[in-house]
Amino acid sequence: MIKTLLRFLFSALGLLVASAVVPGIRHGAFVDLLAVAVILGLLNASVGALLRFVALVPMVCSFGCFSLVINGLVFWLAGTLSSRLGLAFSVSGFWAGFFGALVASVVASILGGIFIPKERERPQGPPPPIKIIN
Repeated sequence: MIKTLLRFLFSALGLLVASAVVPGIRHGAFVDLLAVAVILGLLNASVGALLRFVALVPMVCSFGCFSLVINGLVFWLAGTLSSRLGLAFSVSGFWAGFFGALVASVVASILGGIFIPKERERPQGPPPPIKIIN
């Protein structure tokens, strides 16, 4: 639960940095950015997954680079949907969405790598035998 909240917080911080760096992205209050982070997460889980499935062949042929285009489209859609919902966040076009998604994901990934501890990896192979004590 805490990790999920931290991921949304880091995504909102990534949106804040993207709006400062990328022309064509505008934002309002930080609460709006948190709401946009939730919308972006929902769109990535639904529309983004569908687009990745539909564009499987171009993604394989481009060694996954086509996923940057899909991320840009979903980011642009999130900006459009957010502004229609009355949130103070807007993305002016595809290229702003493309670079905004790139910047926001890099910032969120770096923050997540620093502040969210990784779980210990489980050893590979069969589980150890259970000892029965008589």
